[in-house]
Amino acid sequence: MKPQEIDRIENAIRHIQTAADVDPWAAEIAVKAMKKQIPTPIIEENGFIKCAKCGKYIRFPLIDKYNNCPECGQAIDWEGEG
Repeated sequence: MKPQEIDRIENAIRHIQTAADVDPWAAEIAVKAMKKQIPTPIIEENGFIKCAKCGKYIRFPLIDKYNNCPECGQAIDWEGEG
């Protein structure tokens, strides 16, 4: 999912919230879940890698990379690794 798509969905959710009785908490959770689907590049620091979103270090076997951060669930963009 692209950031522009999430922006459109987020705007639609805000519009629906003003037009109907929608639980704001549920809408917020939905938006956060969509944003986690946008791959974020990892950060290399002192020979280690960490999630750009939560800052937790990611351990992985060299042949088996995670698609998502095991700590926060953020999608990982391995193409952006240094």
